[in-house]
Amino acid sequence: MLSALLSRATVGSNILYKTVHRHRLMSSSSSSPTVKVSFVGLGNMGTQMALNLAKQRDDELSNLQFTVYDMNEANISTFMKQAETAGISNSTVLQSAPDLTAIAEANPDFIVTSLPTCEASEAVVSEISSNLPSSSCATGCLFIDTSTISPAVSKKLHQQVKAVSPHNDYVDAPVSGGVKGATDASLTFMTGCSSEVTFQKIQPLLKRMGKAVLPCGASGSGSAVKLCNNAALAAQMIGICEAMSLGESLGVDPKVLANVMNVSTAKCWSSEVNNPHPIAAKGIGSGASANDYEGGFGTSLMLKDLNLALDAAVEEGKSMPVTGLSRQLYSLADNRGLG
Repeated sequence: MLSALLSRATVGSNILYKTVHRHRLMSSSSSSPTVKVSFVGLGNMGTQMALNLAKQRDDELSNLQFTVYDMNEANISTFMKQAETAGISNSTVLQSAPDLTAIAEANPDFIVTSLPTCEASEAVVSEISSNLPSSSCATGCLFIDTSTISPAVSKKLHQQVKAVSPHNDYVDAPVSGGVKGATDASLTFMTGCSSEVTFQKIQPLLKRMGKAVLPCGASGSGSAVKLCNNAALAAQMIGICEAMSLGESLGVDPKVLANVMNVSTAKCWSSEVNNPHPIAAKGIGSGASANDYEGGFGTSLMLKDLNLALDAAVEEGKSMPVTGLSRQLYSLADNRGLG
């Protein structure tokens, strides 16, 4: 069951990565205590976030022991190669785990997850929390889930992790900023925390990966804010797509149209940072469309987020007609393989 769930989190092989790579610290004069961090989920977002988290810095995490895991062997290999190229393996204790049980048995202080579905988050957190050693139960393990999942699932996982040990904790911390933000370490984290103490504990990790760590309330509130954000983003992106298409049909240079939008009332993330028109995006210098639509936020993932938002709206008795139309359009694109 777990393999089936996690295999949907990545593309390609479902073979567990059995060989543990170990790149040991060549030299270190750090007197900081060792902090053990595990990162699960090395997709487009997760790989870039993990690379930024693992980079050596003179901060509270200067003596870092970093472990990664993904169901897809190719994702782990890609991460290790990029880490080596960036020199991370020369300054950080870096290794990959063969499975989730090994992640738990390593007794990490923090576990960061970046997964595509509610089911994947539930499976990973359940597997790891149920296999944590007794020593971890005494000291506590802090889960930071950067996945976009439903508020109800976030609350459930928080309760589940706390039930294993009152010293454990779970924070829902979904992100905004896309792959570019993950690469540039400029992400915004929307956090649902059980306490101010926990919020302070996660600051050093999240600030390595982002520019803003925003408290949104109690457990589940980070996930709730992310769904609201993406409901608005989907409609925004559709509007920019339509406007760019109309402008091109009317003979306007896409670069000119984008430049005007970005100093006018249409200015937004979808026009300025991730413009859907390839000519405009190349002129701006960012966006998946500038790279033949490779590496951006997938249509299927946005569709998943819209489904979660609309499910939450039904539960709360709210009508969201624009979000409903956005879902239809993203579903049409997804069905046509425009992922």
